[in-house]
Amino acid sequence: METSTREHTETARSRPRTAAPRPRTGRAPAPRRAARPRTSAPRLPFVLLILGLLGGAMVTLLMLHAVLAEDTFEIARLQQENRELSQQEQALREQVMRAESPEAIADAAEELGMRPGAEPQFLDLDSGRITGKSDGAGE
Repeated sequence: METSTREHTETARSRPRTAAPRPRTGRAPAPRRAARPRTSAPRLPFVLLILGLLGGAMVTLLMLHAVLAEDTFEIARLQQENRELSQQEQALREQVMRAESPEAIADAAEELGMRPGAEPQFLDLDSGRITGKSDGAGE
């Protein structure tokens, strides 16, 4: 039994397979095209395109780096200017506080020839009398 199975498989392998015949229709079979040899696309344009894209990316990256470096220097300059203006503002605030102190106001008034006021005097409208201490400053 083993020999008949082996013979059957060997003959099945050695026989060429043919396609089943197609049923005929009213149409004629389409003519076969001749097989054209495959030609590869030229590689030079593709390589140049890739090199151009890489070069453009590198130039763009370099320009971006230069702009960022310039902006960094501008930021540092503006921060320094901001610190200087803040110190100037603080100095001006201290100067205003010194000028508003009671001692500074009294000294400025004395330089202008002003003197402190005397005790106030009041006029009684019913009697017409002036009450309060008079030192003769108003006369």
